[in-house]
Amino acid sequence: MAAMPRLILTCVILGVLFCTLWTPAFFVARHFWRKGDWGAMRALKVMCPLQLVLAGGLIFAADAAGFTNPAGYSIVIIVGVSLTGAAAFAAWRLLLGFIAR
Repeated sequence: MAAMPRLILTCVILGVLFCTLWTPAFFVARHFWRKGDWGAMRALKVMCPLQLVLAGGLIFAADAAGFTNPAGYSIVIIVGVSLTGAAAFAAWRLLLGFIAR
């Protein structure tokens, strides 16, 4: 297989993984933004890099621990960090909304 199709495939896979990582938090922010919480989208500036650093750190930790299926644990970690981050983001925005009332 030539080098260019591997590079294109790698870029596509990375794009899909980034979309998987950040889409749930974006949908939660969009939900709050539509309800009138104008600061919800601004909070994504902090949330997205934190999710990326946490997922990367957990993937490196799993690799250092000696797990044998890198594709499997990478996908599980990315999906887990994504859903946990979206839930934490929603809880945080709800808490801020209750405090503001």
